[in-house]
Amino acid sequence: MGRWYLVRHGETEWNRTGRIQGHSDVPLSKHGKSQMRKAAERLADRSFSAVYTSDLSRAIQSAETIAGTSGVEIRVDPELREFSYGEWEGMTIEEVESRYPGSLAERVDMGDSAFAAPSGEDTAQILQRVRRFATKVAECHDPDEDVLLVAHGGSIRALAVCLLGLPDEHFWRFQIDCGSLSIVSIHNESRVLELWNDTGHLAVNL
Repeated sequence: MGRWYLVRHGETEWNRTGRIQGHSDVPLSKHGKSQMRKAAERLADRSFSAVYTSDLSRAIQSAETIAGTSGVEIRVDPELREFSYGEWEGMTIEEVESRYPGSLAERVDMGDSAFAAPSGEDTAQILQRVRRFATKVAECHDPDEDVLLVAHGGSIRALAVCLLGLPDEHFWRFQIDCGSLSIVSIHNESRVLELWNDTGHLAVNL
């Protein structure tokens, strides 16, 4: 039995100020870098066959910190990118509601599966690309290998749906905090969610 360790990147300034990031390439803040050092300490006794990360800098920085000097190759894959929020990226929710009156409520009313920001992705699109990624990675590794995946709130939600065989509508039902750790164990016939959105390591003083 192997495990997939899912880590959300550390905090950025846009996370701190409530700005929508999506595909925007925002680096880790000082606090986010500290979070990743704590995540690295949490996972220091784990041996990973591979480390996968989104191609956005906040995820790459996080993966590099956790991988450290282990010598494990970091594999960058754009299919692990965050959910695209199109024209809303860089804005706060308040700014979206001010500049696009009624647009947010209208799109929320479309339902979980059809929600999309103007020029952004809908749920089906992110699930499609993350499902491709998960299938590809599963084919590259034996079920007993441990793999680290560093990604974003949206892509980790999608991984949970894909790995656990949940209905697509469950995508929006997961809370995923910056710096959190989730673990899915891989069995020959099934996957089991062992840990979700755990942030206990972030309270540790290094």
